[in-house]
Amino acid sequence: MQALVNLLRGAVVLEAEGPFPERCLNICAAEGVGFWAVRQVDAHRVRFTVARWDRRRAAALAGRAMCSLRTVEEHGLPALLWRLRRRYGLFAGLAVLLALVGVLGRFVLVVEVTGNETVPTGRILAALQAEDFGVGSYGPGVDVRAISNRVLMELEELSFLTINLRGVRAEVIVREARPAPEVVDEETITEVVAARDGVIVDVDAVRGRELVGPGDAVLAGETLISSVLERLSPDGTGEVAGRWQVRAQGEVWALTRRVLSAATPLTALRAAGETADWRGWGLNFLGRRLNFYGDGSKPGTECDKITVLYPLTLPGGTELPIGLWRTEGRAYAPAAVDGAEAEEALRALLEGRLEAILDGGEALSRTWDVTRTEEAVTVTLTAQCLEQIGRTVVQTE
Repeated sequence: MQALVNLLRGAVVLEAEGPFPERCLNICAAEGVGFWAVRQVDAHRVRFTVARWDRRRAAALAGRAMCSLRTVEEHGLPALLWRLRRRYGLFAGLAVLLALVGVLGRFVLVVEVTGNETVPTGRILAALQAEDFGVGSYGPGVDVRAISNRVLMELEELSFLTINLRGVRAEVIVREARPAPEVVDEETITEVVAARDGVIVDVDAVRGRELVGPGDAVLAGETLISSVLERLSPDGTGEVAGRWQVRAQGEVWALTRRVLSAATPLTALRAAGETADWRGWGLNFLGRRLNFYGDGSKPGTECDKITVLYPLTLPGGTELPIGLWRTEGRAYAPAAVDGAEAEEALRALLEGRLEAILDGGEALSRTWDVTRTEEAVTVTLTAQCLEQIGRTVVQTE
């Protein structure tokens, strides 16, 4: 702590020279001049350190001891500022920096969202931005209550939202609403129809009357589970004694055939080299970008453009909306595509499409057909599948 005090007030190393330099120290101590770090240089010289403001008093008292006093070194902030007194640009920059800190300290520079699980953070930030709140907003002018109420009306998935302003940071705390239970309209008459052609494997009717069974072939649009229930006559004649309609529900699994196809050319534009053909820098300030080069948004019609942001980061890891953009570009040139690699990529693409289409079903077998020409590769996938083809639709009059 004392070292910090000495740094701020400044300290001076003095050297007393005379027949009896110890008398100078005794007189300074008697007159209340504090000193420390005493060192005997030789028989007639003694060095000691005093506070900057005690230098003149020590010089006057040294005369009483018949000693001469000279300054050896100066330490501390006052000495540093004195050495920099003619560096006007430095002081001007320091003044501008302090002014920027004072001004930017009243604006929101960081927005953090907490408490959301299913609602994306980007959607919440977009809703706040639509209410003119975000990075760059003037903190004292933010009406937290009004903004929170308007955002809650827009985002029905949220039940609570508040904004806590802490300096340049804005913490947005949200709570998600519980989803309302699905209400089934029992009065609406529905039936289960076939979404595509297939051969029935299993019918699981929750409600309604099964019209097909295992082994039956059906066409897309054909009714599989009817909404009409029948009650037979109790006399055993098999006549229908009554009919009524219900909301038909159930699952129908069937064997289906899927045919998917995709193609890709054997010539593509690729980056000509590993190094950048051009590079430019830009400034990011509160979400606004200022390029230090020409038309950076259109460096060329056929090029590979890579943009990287280097934000200013606080010691705690918080990124500020201030930083530098680095943009690099590599020109494209026509290049041949390996046929085997193109085929493998198309196979993986079709497998992904098939998995997404089946949605819980499975492919029992696959047949691949590959066609290659000088210009392109075409891959066709034919799959025998087991999938749920029943779709619930509202019965029309």
